[in-house]
Amino acid sequence: MPHISRESGRFSCCLFVLGLLACQGESATQPQTANAQAASAAAKPGTPVQNLINAYIQLQGKLAKDDAAGAKGAFASVQSASKVSALAIDPALKKRIESAAGQGAAASDIAGARRAFAALSDAFLALFKSSENPLQDPLTVASCPMALDNKGAKWLQLGEKIQNPYFGAEMLTCGSVDGSIKPGKKL
Repeated sequence: MPHISRESGRFSCCLFVLGLLACQGESATQPQTANAQAASAAAKPGTPVQNLINAYIQLQGKLAKDDAAGAKGAFASVQSASKVSALAIDPALKKRIESAAGQGAAASDIAGARRAFAALSDAFLALFKSSENPLQDPLTVASCPMALDNKGAKWLQLGEKIQNPYFGAEMLTCGSVDGSIKPGKKL
């Protein structure tokens, strides 16, 4: 058996541990992706409208991951955030958001949730035509021409890497970036 010195043994152990961390996927020492960093920043509580947008962004992420149960909860979060009395948005728009979020929370399957998400996304896009992005991160406007039986649909997300909420893992990167809503700007 070859002799291994204490120092070379420590070095080998360190290399083994580093290799193990690399094999476990994203570790605490690796940088997060832009989408993960932005989602983390968006999850912090803020003003009522920021909380509403953050709930929407969480929902978009759940649908992109095919998480039906998580989406149901996220729709409920959007609905709760839309009912806050201090939320200063157009009453008709607020009603559209509440209605779409309610339909999504009541959906019996992920297909129904995705249809409700399309109506919710349309309401959020209308919101940003009249209101500025209150987040510190830009919002990406994305679309998929194949969504909703090839009718096409848009959505908002953080980051420019497409995370398609209408197809999830089936076609996660299907779609295109249509624009960006920078902080403090309108659509």
